[in-house]
Amino acid sequence: MVLIGLAMFVYSRAKLLVSPPRTFTHQTPSDFGIDSWQEVSFTTEDGVWLSGWYIPPQAEPGAALIFVHGLGSHRGSMLDQAAVLAKDGYGALLFDLRAHGLSHGRKSSWGLAEVADVAAALHFLQAQPEVDASRIGLVGHSMGGAIAIRAAVQLPEIRLVVAESVYTNLSENAERLAVSFARLPKWTGPLVLTFAEQIAGVDSDELAPIRDIANLAPRPILRIQGGQDGTIPSRNGGALFGTAVSPKDHLVIPQAGHNDLFQTAPALMTKRLRRFLAQNF
Repeated sequence: MVLIGLAMFVYSRAKLLVSPPRTFTHQTPSDFGIDSWQEVSFTTEDGVWLSGWYIPPQAEPGAALIFVHGLGSHRGSMLDQAAVLAKDGYGALLFDLRAHGLSHGRKSSWGLAEVADVAAALHFLQAQPEVDASRIGLVGHSMGGAIAIRAAVQLPEIRLVVAESVYTNLSENAERLAVSFARLPKWTGPLVLTFAEQIAGVDSDELAPIRDIANLAPRPILRIQGGQDGTIPSRNGGALFGTAVSPKDHLVIPQAGHNDLFQTAPALMTKRLRRFLAQNF
């Protein structure tokens, strides 16, 4: 009975990896000095309604970036860096992934179905007359970075990728997922991931950015990692960068954790983002 009770408890916690509690932003682009922006929505090919913000590029036609947040987060989590780049003239589309924020959907598939979310965002930007459809890039954080890499491989229209705090694959990071998201001891990791796979209907072995990243070339990628990341150990970033094919670049912020890259080193990150975008747009 004790083992059955423990298994049921772990199962209930594993649900947090599939249907994390929704969080919402209390800021808008206006709070970052952006005057020209609008609330937008678009629908994926499989019928999921997504909610977002669109900031038009200052020059017409101009380059634009799609920002993809992490598991359990929302569109506002990347607003600070998006606003800096918007002031440089880049367009930006920030949206809530399915099962997150204000968007519809009940489950996250950690990147399998979410490629359709990115494709819908891409099609939205391609339809905007002020956007140069040949200069659209992705900026993704954590799960969003894994989604960005996977989506770019499948969407040749994507020009470049910035991947922040990304794992090599889910299965090798099961212990950290258990601690960071299920709030359970790391030894429960394999069981947590097994239960989460059953709930999501997903095989985590399919979610391996380290395989996808090798197929990204000739599109360039900038990999950014925090040296104090307790959720995705930094060795993940090193392995991803080693597997990526040039053109590629990387930035390690020694004092940053998993979710505070830009907040820890805004000037450094802004400088490197500007350089990467200028070189590849």
